[in-house]
Amino acid sequence: MFKIELTKKQKELCSEILNVIFPEGPISRIDIANKTGITPATVSFLTGIMIEKNLLYELGESYNETIKAGRRKILLDVSQEHSFFIGAEITESFYSYVLTDNTGKIFSKKIYSINTSEIFITSDVFIKNLLSFYRSLTVPVSAIGIALPGHYNYSSKILTNNYTWKHFDLKKIIDSVEIPVFFENNVNCMALAEHFFHSQRNENFLFFHIGRGIHCSYFYKRDIFSKENFLIGEIGHTVVNLDGQYCECGKRGCLQTYTSETWLLKYSQSIYRNSTSTFLHQLVDTESELSMETLLTAYDLGDPAILKIFDNALNYIALTLNNLNMILDSAKIFLHGQIFDNENIFNFLTQLLNVEPKLLVFPKQEEIIKKPYQKINGAIGASALCIYKKLENYDFVV
Repeated sequence: MFKIELTKKQKELCSEILNVIFPEGPISRIDIANKTGITPATVSFLTGIMIEKNLLYELGESYNETIKAGRRKILLDVSQEHSFFIGAEITESFYSYVLTDNTGKIFSKKIYSINTSEIFITSDVFIKNLLSFYRSLTVPVSAIGIALPGHYNYSSKILTNNYTWKHFDLKKIIDSVEIPVFFENNVNCMALAEHFFHSQRNENFLFFHIGRGIHCSYFYKRDIFSKENFLIGEIGHTVVNLDGQYCECGKRGCLQTYTSETWLLKYSQSIYRNSTSTFLHQLVDTESELSMETLLTAYDLGDPAILKIFDNALNYIALTLNNLNMILDSAKIFLHGQIFDNENIFNFLTQLLNVEPKLLVFPKQEEIIKKPYQKINGAIGASALCIYKKLENYDFVV
C-alpha cells in the first residue's frame, strides 16, 4: 500500500478536526463536519488516514433511543499512547514534571522543592532535574512543554513579568535537549488542559488562578483569547480600591494586593508581629514559618484577624468574577488555587457569587467549578501545550 502525503491544507484540516475531537469526543464524522464546516467526504477521508496512523479509533455505533431506523453514527475518539510529552512547571517554591500521553494520561511524575531564599533564580537546577526525568523514561518523547510564572517573549526568549526570573535562561533549556520545547504562561497551560483533556463540549470558559500572583485565562472559540497581548488576563492588576495599598505595578488597590498569596502572607506576618491573641502563635513558632496552609487552618479555627483579611479578599474576588460575567461570554469559571480548596472559603464565595445583579437584562449564571489544587496541574497543562503546538503546526499527522 502506497503512502499518502498530505498537503499543507489537508494537515490544517486535520488539526481543525482534532481540535473538535479532543474536547468533544467520542463524536461522529457528520457531527465533526457540522461543527467545522468541512465537507463530510473530506472528514471521512482525513479521519480514515488518522485511524490508519492510530491517532484515532472507532468506538462503534452511537446509541440513541429516538433513532428507530437508518444507519447509526459511528463514533470516533483519540487513541491513547499515540504520542508522549513531558510537561513541567516552574514556580518559586517547586519544579514539577510529568510524562503524559496525548490524552493527558499520566505515566510518571516528579516534584522538586527549591530554595526560595535567593533574590534571583537560575535555570541550572531546573535543567538538571528535567534531564534526569527525561533520561529515566522508556518511551519516545515528542516534545516538552513548560508552564511559566509569567509570559514567554519569543523574540528574546526570556521570561517576562517578574524580576526574580531575570537570570533564568530559557534558551539554555531549549539547547539542553534535541526535541521541541514550548513555553507558555502557567494559567494559559492549565486552560489548555481543560480544553484538551477534561472538557466535554467546546464552550467558552474562564480559568481564574490565585497563587503568588493572579491570572485569568479566557478560552474563547477553541483558543486562548488574544494570547499575543500579555496584558490580557492580568486580572490581578485591575483596581478594586482607589485608596488601597500600592501594588508593585505602581497603581493603588490592585486586586492582588488583597487576594494573592503573597499579600495574604504579608498581612498575616503583620498580624503575627502585632497581635497577642491570634491563633498563628499556636500554629507556628516564627513568622518565617507562616504558609498558606497555616492561614487556612487559622481561618477554619475562627481567628478573627485572619477571618477579616480572607473575607475582604473573597468580597473583592466575587466583585471581580461578577464583573467578568457581564463582560465576557463564558459558560464556566474554573477556580484554581489553595485558597479555593478550603470548603468554608469556597462556600462563602459561592454565596457571594449567587447574589443576582439588579439589571434590566440579567446575564446568564455561569457554572462555578472548583479545580482541585495539585502541584502537577501546571505540568499537566504544559503537556496540553505540546498538543496545542502540534495542532498549530499541523504536525500531529505526518
